[in-house]
Amino acid sequence: MTADKVAERLKKKLPVPYTEWLPEKVRRNVGKWVDRKYHGYGIIEHISATGDRIFTVKVGTPPNFRLSTDTLKKFVDIADTLGIGGIKITRNGNLEILTDSLDKALKIKEEVEKMGFPVGGWGPTLWSINSCTAFLTCTTAVVDAPSITKVLYDHLKPYFTGEVKLPAKLRINVSGCPSACGGFTTDINIVGHYGDAPTYDPERIKLCLPKSAKALEMGHVPEVAEVCPTGAIRVFGKPDGTVGLEVIRPKCIACGRCRDVCDWIDFDQSKAGVAILIGGKASNTGRGPLPSIQVIPWIPAIPPDYREIVAVVKKIIDLWRENAREGERIGDWMARVGLEQFYKMLNIPVTKWNKPVTLTGEFGFRQFGPI
Repeated sequence: MTADKVAERLKKKLPVPYTEWLPEKVRRNVGKWVDRKYHGYGIIEHISATGDRIFTVKVGTPPNFRLSTDTLKKFVDIADTLGIGGIKITRNGNLEILTDSLDKALKIKEEVEKMGFPVGGWGPTLWSINSCTAFLTCTTAVVDAPSITKVLYDHLKPYFTGEVKLPAKLRINVSGCPSACGGFTTDINIVGHYGDAPTYDPERIKLCLPKSAKALEMGHVPEVAEVCPTGAIRVFGKPDGTVGLEVIRPKCIACGRCRDVCDWIDFDQSKAGVAILIGGKASNTGRGPLPSIQVIPWIPAIPPDYREIVAVVKKIIDLWRENAREGERIGDWMARVGLEQFYKMLNIPVTKWNKPVTLTGEFGFRQFGPI
């Protein structure tokens, strides 16, 4: 791309003329696509009213879509030589390469598989395992989400390629901390969290507190206490006029928000683990969009194999595969059989942390329909 082209592209235009940067064959068919066909689980043929056809090859990528520039250049070379000069990075962290014939699509599949990347992720398969950056760039991570994601992909690859058929679409999200940047609307959510209440350095914690108890009397609440969602951090004035802090352990949910704002709050890393939330989805199929619910409050996250996490995830998927109806997402299946029965099938105890809730599915336009 010439310097003039780059300068022109960087000029702000509203609305953004996104079609200007599409391959010509795609641009002239915008709004004209009328049908599609699947060729295996990793290739889609898009059919336009004009008679044009575009084939998209979906390629699975490393966790958090971390690629070297050398690898990315190889993908670009494939897109230029076998495709129509177009690639797309999906919100699920997969790479899609566009071409104009099935023969070329199959050749692209062959070439990327030689590079070590699987092709799949459409239809009744594992569409993606999304991962946050965790320790790569984030200061609030509890567990290393990308390494957990890599291990899961290694074990679940046949579900992505379609070698093992699933009842419906499956999405998994791995979050390094309870902020869950990937959201809670995937079939299986793995969320890192501390397994115990925090401790703190009694001297250094003063850096996160007002110097005088008079500030509390004037209504000031230090941020380290203000961010606590359960009121588990209590600040109080001491007889000497300074400010004290207490962690009320029975109220603490170990979310880590206090640590986000105060470096002198500390959690025992040896107790760090993950919670498993199940049944979320954003699509309007079945019972409609559903939030995932916490089913397993805590299991250890032990690198490098993460055997406990892998075992639980595989057991959930296997139960779903064996018992769900065709086209039934995990949340819809759970709602149909009932959470109590699902817990029995999974053989997990019910506690106050995972007490079954009612899944209504009443979101969006569904709530305005006939009663």
